Amino acid sequence: MSTSAAATVLRESGDTLGWTDYPEGVPVLVVDDDIEVRTVIGRCLRKFKVEIVQAGSLAQARRLLSKKRQQFSMLILDKCLPDGDGVEFWEEIRRSRPDLCCVIITGQGNGQEAHRAIQDGVFDYLPKPFTKDRIRSVVTKRYPGLLKIGDASVVVGPMIDGTDGVVENDGKIKFIAHSPSMISVSIDVTRVALIDTPVLIFAETGCGKEVVARLIHERSSRSDQNFVALNCGAINQQLIESTLFGHRKGSFTGAYTDQKGYFEEAHGGTVFLDEISETTPEFQVKLLRVLQESCITPVGSTEEIKVDVRVIAATNRNVKESDSVLRKDLYYRLAGREILLPTLKDRSADIIPLAFYFAQQAARKMKKKVWFSAGLIDALKAYSWPGNVRELSSVITALVGRAVGEVENILLVSDLPECVRVEVGDLKPNEAAVIGISEQFKTLAEVEAEHIQRVLRAFGGNMTKAARVLGREPTQFGKMCRAKGWGGGANDLSDADG
Repeated sequence: MSTSAAATVLRESGDTLGWTDYPEGVPVLVVDDDIEVRTVIGRCLRKFKVEIVQAGSLAQARRLLSKKRQQFSMLILDKCLPDGDGVEFWEEIRRSRPDLCCVIITGQGNGQEAHRAIQDGVFDYLPKPFTKDRIRSVVTKRYPGLLKIGDASVVVGPMIDGTDGVVENDGKIKFIAHSPSMISVSIDVTRVALIDTPVLIFAETGCGKEVVARLIHERSSRSDQNFVALNCGAINQQLIESTLFGHRKGSFTGAYTDQKGYFEEAHGGTVFLDEISETTPEFQVKLLRVLQESCITPVGSTEEIKVDVRVIAATNRNVKESDSVLRKDLYYRLAGREILLPTLKDRSADIIPLAFYFAQQAARKMKKKVWFSAGLIDALKAYSWPGNVRELSSVITALVGRAVGEVENILLVSDLPECVRVEVGDLKPNEAAVIGISEQFKTLAEVEAEHIQRVLRAFGGNMTKAARVLGREPTQFGKMCRAKGWGGGANDLSDADG
């Protein structure tokens, strides 16, 4: 099913999905002494047909909240107000309104306070400046049903439910291959697994070399024996020999007892040597002898021990180059069977299935429910993923980690790391305006637009009067204002960015 088709299906069936729908007709209370911040937040939420009630002080907010018949869906509360501290005010009013969802916004917060606020039940804590999308993201996380109103962030794909009690732990490798290149790899793995010879895997860092090595072992006749893996680049080269071949008591400082190496531990099974090209030439000579003779000699011993082990090696370097650090004789011994793994950007059809898989793993560990927005899926497809599958796994796990509790959370583009959002073009030059940033950091065009709107509000939306004050020709000025949706009073100013 295509993304658009899936989105349509979910919009039509949204009422049965168990989403938290927005309480119709109930406004958001925005408390901030900066009228511009309140106005922009109001415009942001009109996209979802959510109205706001404004208060410029704690005294005004207290009066509004004291009215028993007045209900609010959410409280967006500035920390620093003329008549008090917003966080302390939240502690006060939560006793009378325990179900009210509160979001703290501030330009003078700190990490410790943010932590305490979240621990004490604040839904979110936003440092200024923050983007308009960030405000929308917070509101839609609390009320995911709002996403049914617009098309840009409608959810797609299956709901990933980590609270269903299902535990996947059958021990089998999950090999996700939807792209032609990875389907070919899967076929190669099956063929290689049936032939009990060394294997050399080529791939960039983060492409899943160990996953492929484990899959070869799993599909081989050795699958019921041990699989032992060692990253040769992550261990002191002076210790790698004793780690793999073992050592005898007293052979070096700290060798207090005889110790078996990985080759003995994996007897009958498979040893995976990742980043084999990071090893020293001296070790490579000894490894070559092990491959040829199927014997190891522990450090500090002259006795050879027979071992039955299949060796799978991997590297992220081009070992065929003339300056390669991998000995040619060792390469020829390993290269009886070679497998080349594509980068993630070269297997784009696997990106979303992998993302869903990583999200399922994270959701089950954290007991959460999440959906992917259409915008997020497009962004994941568009990003180049220089860190490959490892980077994708890290990003998705972090996204799920930011989701709130066991409610159904929508994962949005605005939740992605900045490096991803910048590359996929989420931040356009004319959308750099943010809420709560001081005037001197805005572009001239932004300052001019905001000044025009202030003048329009001062004259009740009368474009002719505003044009005279601004020194503009009234007819042309009127056309510009109508094109931008300005005029007719402050309450009629449209959200220019959608």
